[in-house]
Amino acid sequence: MKLSAVNINLKYMNRKSKKTIFRTSISVLIIPALILSACSTGKTRYPQGSAVKVSVEQKNTEQVKKYEKLELTISMKNVRYDNPYDPADIDLYAVFISPSGKNIKINGFYDNYKGADKWKIRFSPSETGTYSYKVVVNDGSQSAESESSSFAALDSEHHGWIRPSVNNPHYFSHDDGTSYYGVGAYSPWGNNQEVFNTFIDNKANFFAIWDINYGGFVNDKGVIEDSLGSYNQEKLGDIDSMLSIFEKHDIKLMYAIWPHDLYSETVWAAQWKINPYSQITKAENVYSDSLAWEYQKMKYRYLIARFAHSRSWGIWELINEMDGTDGWAKGHHAEAFAWVEKCQKYFTENDPYRHPMTASFSGGFKQYRDSMYRITEVPNLHLYPAQGWIPKFPNDSLRSDMYNFGWAAKRFWDNFEKPAIFGEAGADLTYYRPGSKEYHISYHNHIWASLVNGLAVTPVWWTASIMNSQDWEQLKFLSEFVSDIDFANKPYKPLDCEAPNTDLYAMDCGDKAFGWARAVRNNKIDNTKLTLRKDGNSAWSVLWYDTWTGTTVKEEKVSSSGGKLILTVPHINMKYQDIGFKINKL
Repeated sequence: MKLSAVNINLKYMNRKSKKTIFRTSISVLIIPALILSACSTGKTRYPQGSAVKVSVEQKNTEQVKKYEKLELTISMKNVRYDNPYDPADIDLYAVFISPSGKNIKINGFYDNYKGADKWKIRFSPSETGTYSYKVVVNDGSQSAESESSSFAALDSEHHGWIRPSVNNPHYFSHDDGTSYYGVGAYSPWGNNQEVFNTFIDNKANFFAIWDINYGGFVNDKGVIEDSLGSYNQEKLGDIDSMLSIFEKHDIKLMYAIWPHDLYSETVWAAQWKINPYSQITKAENVYSDSLAWEYQKMKYRYLIARFAHSRSWGIWELINEMDGTDGWAKGHHAEAFAWVEKCQKYFTENDPYRHPMTASFSGGFKQYRDSMYRITEVPNLHLYPAQGWIPKFPNDSLRSDMYNFGWAAKRFWDNFEKPAIFGEAGADLTYYRPGSKEYHISYHNHIWASLVNGLAVTPVWWTASIMNSQDWEQLKFLSEFVSDIDFANKPYKPLDCEAPNTDLYAMDCGDKAFGWARAVRNNKIDNTKLTLRKDGNSAWSVLWYDTWTGTTVKEEKVSSSGGKLILTVPHINMKYQDIGFKINKL
């Protein structure tokens, strides 16, 4: 057989929109009657002309608890497709009708983890009662739907996904309306069961990770889109496993779809070379390239179909530190912001569970980006004091360090009715060297100052691996303190308060308040009088909380009068002279 080499211009056509979504020129070998096509990433199945059929081959359960998973394994006959990840090639979905009559479209996905070679649909119910559903498939030339099926959704102890609260939009609520206050850290790579256990043992409920290739469980498998329009099934299977762990322990995940590394060829940690979009555009043009956007939509659809059902899927982090990308560094700012808006619009329209979205810049003082925060649902500031955050109190760096976090949290509160986060903080970019006594004191102060100034999640420390046992213990004590505060359903807002030689902050909702007081420099906080501006003459119960030991040190009753509630800090043997408190109207 004679073989010959020729140049062929390939284009992969979206059969529905008739748009070219893949283009390249390559040299291939021609075999008589056969061209080996580089654009076939899947398999063409069944003879043309046969009727398409679709049915449910298997389901994981007949009764599904609220916010747990119904997984359908789908059987299809006589479908024809090249790329199982391209919905223009093969579009599989189900329409569920809830007990209240809502129609919910859930896309299917191709799962080839460990060679499974299965089509699946995952759905999580938010109502109790009977759901009915049909499965639909369209291969571009034919379509079919399954018989109608149903399942029973039962009540559960779960609360569901998180999103901005409708009652107090500065905080998150679960789908069932209960409050969620995030307590956790960033663990972008290097994970294993010991890391997960550290979060679990210290009552952390917020975990953040990147899609990157830097090692550890999940990230030892490379990146998700390891070739154009095709997805890394081994990594995706590990993410499934990670979510199963998190679901058992009520941990929410913030997932960085695009770390700045993957959009960078020349800036910071450049990993553009492993991004398959490097085959179709330049790094600086990725925000505006129409072909890259077609591939992104395919990827986002796949991620939603595979993971969004999980009650532990928390926040879509669209991009981490945009100023670390070539597009931003080379001045394509308008295109970058337009890309964020486009991504957010896509997820808003296509994620049936409405997980919130965020995006970020790096941690320098000048990286406050009002334009970004107005676009995204979750304003996200990275706060690294060593990157230009000038100490407010030059002779007291611990106080300055704490003040930065409190002030930045309050700035978010004043400017946006949204749940705000410090999506990264700490690392070796504070006023102190990691490992020093002051470094760990400052961590304690950061998480408390952020809480009492209205942040929706503790500063997401970069990284979990730099935190020592004392830091984790402090995080645990704060988690216990907030566990009974109804952030999402009470009108909490900053309370006017003052105290001599003390930094005092409080959040108030009328009949309740919580706060934190810290003595300035070497002053003692024992017996300090804290003045809270409270109208009327009322009786209040006061709970004093030792933030360093996680214990209630005193409970008492106090009366307000003349528009003031004056609290006297009890005399206890406090190590670092700060204390938390809660008040409730009697």
